[in-house]
Amino acid sequence: MRISDFIARAITQRCALVWCCVAALAATCITIFITSLRLDSDVLNILPGSFRSVQGLKIYDRDFAQTRELTFALLCEPDDVDKLEDFAPAFAERLRQQPWCTRVLAGSPMETPDGIRDLQSIAVPLLLSLEPNVFNQTMSILQPQNIRDRLHRLRQQIEAGSPRPEFELSFDPLGVISPALKPFAESTAIEQEQPLTSPDRTMRVFLAVTNQPSISAFDCQRLMRRVNAFRITAREGWGGGPLEILITGRSAYVAEISLSMRYDIVATLAGSVLLVGSIFFVGFHRWLPLLGMGFSLLLSCLVALTLGLLIFGRLSMVSVGFCAILVGLGVDFAILTFGRYQQARTDGESHGQAIATSVAKLGRAIFFGALTTAVGFLALVLSGSMGFSQLGVLIAIGIFVAGLFMCSILFLFIRERQPPVRRDWIFEVVRKYVQWSVQRPAPMLIFSSAFLLLLTAIGFSPVPPLHFEASARSLEPKNSRASLALQKIMQKTPMRWEPVVAIVRASDQQRQHDDWQKIAAHWRDLQVAGKIKSFSTPAALCLSPNSMQKNREQLSTINFPAAREIFEQTLDAEGFSRDSFAPAFTLLDNLQRLLDPTAPLPSWRNQLPKSSSWWFLVDRYFAHDPLLTMGFVTTNEPVSTHAQREDLGRNLLVAGIPMILTGWSYALADLLPWSHRQLLIISALMAFFDVSLLAMLYRNVRLWVIQIITLAFGIGAMIASMKLLHIDLNMLNVLSFRLVLAIGVDYGIYVVLVWQKTREIEHDVAGVVKPVLLAGLTAVAGFGSLGLARNPSLSSLGIACAIGIFWSLVATIFFTLPAMAAAEPKAWRETKIDI
Repeated sequence: MRISDFIARAITQRCALVWCCVAALAATCITIFITSLRLDSDVLNILPGSFRSVQGLKIYDRDFAQTRELTFALLCEPDDVDKLEDFAPAFAERLRQQPWCTRVLAGSPMETPDGIRDLQSIAVPLLLSLEPNVFNQTMSILQPQNIRDRLHRLRQQIEAGSPRPEFELSFDPLGVISPALKPFAESTAIEQEQPLTSPDRTMRVFLAVTNQPSISAFDCQRLMRRVNAFRITAREGWGGGPLEILITGRSAYVAEISLSMRYDIVATLAGSVLLVGSIFFVGFHRWLPLLGMGFSLLLSCLVALTLGLLIFGRLSMVSVGFCAILVGLGVDFAILTFGRYQQARTDGESHGQAIATSVAKLGRAIFFGALTTAVGFLALVLSGSMGFSQLGVLIAIGIFVAGLFMCSILFLFIRERQPPVRRDWIFEVVRKYVQWSVQRPAPMLIFSSAFLLLLTAIGFSPVPPLHFEASARSLEPKNSRASLALQKIMQKTPMRWEPVVAIVRASDQQRQHDDWQKIAAHWRDLQVAGKIKSFSTPAALCLSPNSMQKNREQLSTINFPAAREIFEQTLDAEGFSRDSFAPAFTLLDNLQRLLDPTAPLPSWRNQLPKSSSWWFLVDRYFAHDPLLTMGFVTTNEPVSTHAQREDLGRNLLVAGIPMILTGWSYALADLLPWSHRQLLIISALMAFFDVSLLAMLYRNVRLWVIQIITLAFGIGAMIASMKLLHIDLNMLNVLSFRLVLAIGVDYGIYVVLVWQKTREIEHDVAGVVKPVLLAGLTAVAGFGSLGLARNPSLSSLGIACAIGIFWSLVATIFFTLPAMAAAEPKAWRETKIDI
């Protein structure tokens, strides 16, 4: 028994059993889907994970506490700058009191007494970690005569009216703290360049660390609900004009992206269903088959999503566009099978016979159409992007399932007794066009060839250029409040461009110290040579156990009781109050305590208070694992080309030190060859697959050449349209070319296979061109609905695919058909034969 007869018999004679199987399948999928659903809102999973720069971004997001940092900014009118200055401390204090906030940075720590005290508390471990010769030179300051000379000199400078000695006495009265902190100040200079007040004083910036348990989508949403509630009440006490409160940060981005996923699912799916359903109804004027098509597509989506969850464990932000794409593609099969079914019923066949005829006549074409489309989407696995790999696998599964359901379940919604078909104006128009193009192919062939050739020439010519956007903006959500806030902050504050980040993981503390000393020395040479603008490293905070032990032994040469006595006597002699110099006495006590060999070596991590503002700086360098650190390099100009990335990769690396260079701009520049490879090599492989498949299917050189030219016209016109409409390529919508090759070839397959075997052009070819036209329009609608998505990568991919599929459809109808008629002429009416 043929498969088509088996399906027809099951639908007509075992209808209840088929419905039970469908219900069981749906119930199983729903149960698995609900219990296993997990969403992945990490935008980095859109990028190929095999690149070290992308891996570095993931390490940065996963392991460094800075990802839990939110940036607040107050923006006022120019006339209210004085009021903003008065309001800022109250806002900062109110921010500190929030239960979700652990630390707030409202200004430079060096400008506050607490910040100075915290810095003094870590002086001893930093002092011990100095190079032995520098340490010995520094400790010589504690010689009695040096103490007398220093305090006397500072007293004279104070009497001369200089303000600096007063700060020096309060911060470092003994003169040993400044040398200990000098490496710290030098290595973190780049971080001190970031002001928290705009030059025109209309903006004040505050940094806050939150206590959210994780950076997951739901935790970020929960946090941002509380933050937005604080935003509403945060203006209390403000007496000026409009005051804008801007909030940005990783948590804000993740919350918006995850919420936009829900919108994208609803908007794109609803838009796709509405457009596709409208096209189907206009084409066939039937409600029940339209309902059956929707049910079959919904079940296809459910099956594919369930299998996707079982395969991947979670669904990414890109795969939410899967449903809209599948609706646009899967409906092709419904249009083809139902259109052929209607034609069979018009020819006088019974319900069961019409089902068998529809499946038998178009089953082969649907199979190969699904195959080329599935292969095109499966090729997304080669992109290396987890998000697009998921999208490709889901649609590949869904398209095969949709093809199966449209050849079976769809017929459950078709009544055996149907009302007579009204006059079909679409078919009449199509029939007249097919008749004209078959009987007189030359005019349409000449016109379409000239027009498509012109577009193809524009597409493949270097003028006008097709711009390529290698910017993080192509990955940011549309109209994102966090993104807009960041843009305003960057416009108002003289911030440098994004630095290159170097991530280093050491095996132990001594290796960490040695590595960063070598890196800092190498980068200093690059800075002197003018190859980089500036840099900052955690070198000063990466303590050397070896140096600390050697320097500890040198402490035994210092007479601390004598130094303390001389210090007290000199303070009295110079007229200073001993109480004002309590930190200096504490420092001497801490150093003297280290003379005991059983006393543990001090650690700045244990001595720096957890509430200290200096942790904002520390967290930029150190991950949760103290042996995982990173440094920053500011380049002479923003990194935007792969050549710049190559130069930095050669210059910044240090032999023998495993280092990952990353940063958004650096990573995007690193991915430029990958995106070009996706555009050229992978698309070429897809084209080779199409060419080979068409050769096996057609076994006719002339028809094969016509189809190849059609594909070239479709891609060329697509590129020309993107140029003329100023639609830029980015690293993600370059994937659209392989998809257009996979989907666009289907329309030619449907038409050419029928042309090869039919002898009744009016009945068969005109009968298939109408479904192909409707199928193409529904595919355009399905992909075009992705333009409603807030996810820019999904939106740009959908728009590019919609343009490409449209031109593939145009080329098939207006070039392929007349070209076949010219190459292999057939009479308009001949005796009909079975295929």
